[in-house]
Amino acid sequence: MAILHIVLFRFKPDIGLTTQHEMLRESLSLSKNCADASQKPYIKSLRVGLQCDPGLPTDYTHVLVVEFNSVQDREYYKVVDPVHLDFASRIMPMLDLVTMSVFNECNFQEP
Repeated sequence: MAILHIVLFRFKPDIGLTTQHEMLRESLSLSKNCADASQKPYIKSLRVGLQCDPGLPTDYTHVLVVEFNSVQDREYYKVVDPVHLDFASRIMPMLDLVTMSVFNECNFQEP
């Protein structure tokens, strides 16, 4: 089963749409630009989108979902990968609201 890394976020009000779109496009490129120590891509899938249900009680405007094959791949992404670390160091100061969650997808069937 997959490991899913989910980030809910909102840009600061002074971050213009052009800059937001540049950063969102760059986030989409992480799936092909992030590589493990052997230079192989390790992100299974990556999606970015806008919150689209005005009826939900949330202040977040965007969501990023990254799918990994293993906990080890997610840890590499979080702690080691220079491409991701560089991206995160540039986007985090642009955000005024962010929360993250990681979960192991499972089907809850009896063994």
